[in-house]
Amino acid sequence: MNGKFASEKWIVDEGDTVEIHLTSNISQPFTLHGHGIEQVATPWMDGVPGVTQPMIKPGATYTYRFAVNQHGLYHLHAHSKAMQDDGLFLGLFVRPSLTDDRPFAQISSDPTDIAQLIAAESNTETFLINDWRHYKSDDITTIWHSSNVEPLCVQSILINGQGASVCPSAEELAVLADARGLGNVTELGCLPITSPIINPPSEGFGVQSDVSVIPDDLWKTCSTAGVDNPLYTVTVDNAATSWAVFSFINAGGLWEQLVSIDEHPMYVFEVEGEYVNVSEPVSVIPLISGQRVSVAVKLDKAAGSSYTIRVASNVVPQFISGYAILQYAGDAQELVKPAAGYPALPTSTASLSYSGALLTTADGLDANATLFDESGPAAAPYIANPPPSNDEVKQTLFFDMSRPNATIWAINNTGLPQGLYEDNESPLIWDSVWKEVLEADDGPLAGTPLLMAKSVYVVPEKDSVVDLVFLVPNQNSPPHPIHKHFNKFWVTGSGTGLFNWSSVAEAAAEIPENFNFVNPPVRDGFNTPVAKSATGGSWLALRYIADEPGPMTLHCHITQHAAGGMVAVILQAMDQMQVPAEYAEPSSS
Repeated sequence: MNGKFASEKWIVDEGDTVEIHLTSNISQPFTLHGHGIEQVATPWMDGVPGVTQPMIKPGATYTYRFAVNQHGLYHLHAHSKAMQDDGLFLGLFVRPSLTDDRPFAQISSDPTDIAQLIAAESNTETFLINDWRHYKSDDITTIWHSSNVEPLCVQSILINGQGASVCPSAEELAVLADARGLGNVTELGCLPITSPIINPPSEGFGVQSDVSVIPDDLWKTCSTAGVDNPLYTVTVDNAATSWAVFSFINAGGLWEQLVSIDEHPMYVFEVEGEYVNVSEPVSVIPLISGQRVSVAVKLDKAAGSSYTIRVASNVVPQFISGYAILQYAGDAQELVKPAAGYPALPTSTASLSYSGALLTTADGLDANATLFDESGPAAAPYIANPPPSNDEVKQTLFFDMSRPNATIWAINNTGLPQGLYEDNESPLIWDSVWKEVLEADDGPLAGTPLLMAKSVYVVPEKDSVVDLVFLVPNQNSPPHPIHKHFNKFWVTGSGTGLFNWSSVAEAAAEIPENFNFVNPPVRDGFNTPVAKSATGGSWLALRYIADEPGPMTLHCHITQHAAGGMVAVILQAMDQMQVPAEYAEPSSS
């Protein structure tokens, strides 16, 4: 974007109105979604094709205009097919207002430290992290559908558009695989295509698969041609300040990532634009797809010293890591290859292994590495923000997450595969379209795939309190990073097993230990728990206020899952929505 690959970053101030003049110089239609941006009174700016706008055609122009009454790091990315995976994204950092109440006094009581933290936050260094393949997303989709095996490996992890291939030795990979206990892995660190985890031997999956059409370099072989590619380096000067603020975003569309900075504990003070109850520093932070986390780091090392920034995928199908460098101003130390197949790195002490395992005293650390707990007390809002009570809930919507076959990831029946909405010239936000949808079985859309998908919901009353319950029943399933558009939600509960209740209130009465109504995390993205068929699966409960009329999208943020149908739309108080003429349905006259 703007001539930069996976590294474009914009800076604005809280309270600004952002106006984006977009010219499409690419060969495919697309839209641009402001991930995490609360679209207050501007639902037509949400950037979802077929839902809030038509596609932007090649050669066309489009203007996005919205207010940012938020702070923190956000993510503007293509919301069409899997084009985000091709690098069509950028970062948007919103500097906070000076009047915002920050949690920095919980990091240090020293007035100098607090002043430096405030200054560092205004000059945040942002890191756009993405998993990267040597194939275009269209090619990946073609391989997926022709082989009937979902491609689940990447070639590298990039940080601000830079990164190296990493090809550990067969001996190192064998040790990692043996420790995990799921069988051997390939040169690329991937489970082989013959693994039942990758290609289950059942109807709809392995029975119909043709692995011969999958290129070896997509799962098996590891090329060392890019091992010596330059790594992204951020330089800090502790002669000028004792603190730095780093904001990380997982801009990739596949793997959850773990991030650490050698020998630099991180104080997590903001998650997805919400200040949190920072307490003790941690060694490692998790980032689900689309997630943003800001950390404060004490700059207490010698001039010229350097430290490895590590990013490791936190997944079953593949071992893979990527690297960047934290460099202190001064005469830089020489970098050293830790082993054949690796780029040259600082000789600093790691807290995170290549496989994503947290290191311990058994690995030579003075203390065990620690992981930020996404649901723990430190993840709660800094200023308490309890959700509306159970008595205030107007509607409970259930979403059954499933994988009927190798090419479909569904919500309810089929979910909304991209062909059901993305390519529609008439988006749901247009009056004639949403009114026909509301007519349901009595209207002109009765029996169409769009309605038969059973993934278009209706919340008729503005400001309704709504519970969203995501069910992953009786199946083995990875976590699904659920992303909600328009505004944030409270993460009120989660658990394993079946959700056998008709409401969150009923469930909380029987299993109160699974819920938090006091001060739960406030997010725009959150993982469903890992589901195991042996224990009945898993579930996740979210609560939000439908305060914005319009068609609101929610989906799994793994691009292949969204492309496969794990998408739903909620039509909220549609009769109260007023779309400006510039973006409304063209007049038939």
